[in-house]
Amino acid sequence: LASVAWEEDRASVEAGASRIAYVKLRNDGGMEKAVTNLHQTKVGDGDLVEECVVECQRWPARSWSDGCVRIGFFIDQLPMHRRPLESEPGPEDRELFVQNLPLADMNPQQLQEYFEGFGEVEDLHLIKATFTEELTGEGYVRFKNHRDAVRCIEALTPSSPQDADPSDLMGSWSESERILQRKGNCYRFNLITELVGMDGSGLAKLKQEAKLKGVWVLSESLQQKDRASPPLAARQLQFVGKVTEEANVKLFREQLERTLEDIHTKIADRLEKRKRKAAAAADGGGTPDNGAPRVAVAEASRVNGQPPQPAGSAWMAPPPGWGQPPPLGSAPPTGYWGGGWQAPGA
Repeated sequence: LASVAWEEDRASVEAGASRIAYVKLRNDGGMEKAVTNLHQTKVGDGDLVEECVVECQRWPARSWSDGCVRIGFFIDQLPMHRRPLESEPGPEDRELFVQNLPLADMNPQQLQEYFEGFGEVEDLHLIKATFTEELTGEGYVRFKNHRDAVRCIEALTPSSPQDADPSDLMGSWSESERILQRKGNCYRFNLITELVGMDGSGLAKLKQEAKLKGVWVLSESLQQKDRASPPLAARQLQFVGKVTEEANVKLFREQLERTLEDIHTKIADRLEKRKRKAAAAADGGGTPDNGAPRVAVAEASRVNGQPPQPAGSAWMAPPPGWGQPPPLGSAPPTGYWGGGWQAPGA
């Protein structure tokens, strides 16, 4: 044993309730054996040692003293079925989310060296499972330059969908990085505001619907005002919930997935509006601010040799003989020479 800690509650002991102890083994490899051999084991003879049944289970390393468990999900671990794919990565996109890392064949140092083959790596974070603290095969790799990240993702992307194998090492542009870029991302959309809410209402809604005792959004670049917040696990964006029951872990994840899907749908709609507006502008049309259709106005000019007429009046053809000399020996009709003019020689 490495250590033993007793949790004593006098009221519970006097009432004959259970007693709790936390045991830490020196060898983590013996954890499963200890749980298997001790769980539901009857001990005591009822004489010198009282009879009792031992319940033994692995206790999560990330937990609170009140029995609540700390559950965290990185944003890129969530499915993104409606993520806008038409948005090209910007020059500031330098981070990739990688999956199916070959942990059986490569240790963390070898993985670092593999990614450095594409360019200088600023950060490599390997994600660990909540309960076992074992590596999950997922992680983030952040390059110093955008072009190196492009080379890496091109190498991890199969040439055709038919060649893709679910077990192959895969990579995608980090959604965490784009969220932390605020409106400077390729979406031109502030996802932080949508996730958290201007007044924190987004987190309050998530806490209520997921039945959590607490919820936090953590990242190296986000200022955390809550002193009771969990420690930061990585520089990337992570949602952390304080869960009382195991069933709430699934509920927590489902609520996060639904929230992210709604935001991606909103982004896709906005991108589509921008595309239509750009297409209309390219065609010479568009829509003004008041919503009325634009009409291209050409410079006024003569049509068939006739001057343009005032708006709202129709042009009438002149009567026969208009503009021709009057017959010999007859006077021109009144108004022939126009107002203010006199006949020649008058």
